[in-house]
Amino acid sequence: MSFQSTRAQSTSATVVDDAFMVRFLDAWARKSVEDIISMVTDDVVLESAFGPDSHGKRFVGKKAFAEGTVRFFDVLKDMSSKDRTYAIMGDKGFTEATRTYTDAAGKRVTVRVCDIFDFRDGKVSSKRAYIKQLTAE
Repeated sequence: MSFQSTRAQSTSATVVDDAFMVRFLDAWARKSVEDIISMVTDDVVLESAFGPDSHGKRFVGKKAFAEGTVRFFDVLKDMSSKDRTYAIMGDKGFTEATRTYTDAAGKRVTVRVCDIFDFRDGKVSSKRAYIKQLTAE
């Protein structure tokens, strides 16, 4: 059995660095949709962890990404994150964190999340979210 990478090689001269990721993650922590949107490409794709399709609910383009992000913050108003780590590997990256929030039924839920990113021209061109539920009290 052989495996082949589907990863496109970056031809962009502008790379994402630690300072960019710190700013991006800080914008999420502050729930600043305006700052988040300033760091994504015009054709950005957001694949949320929830939704009807195998890739979750998909939001394509800056406006849709902003709408999806607003919905995320509206649904998870009391969400907090801890243990956040990230890595950048050229035109790819990921973050991991533990998040706690109150669900629609009023239960406290703790999850581990992983977001996988593609970068282009010094910005996020895609964000794919994955969640593993740890507890529901």
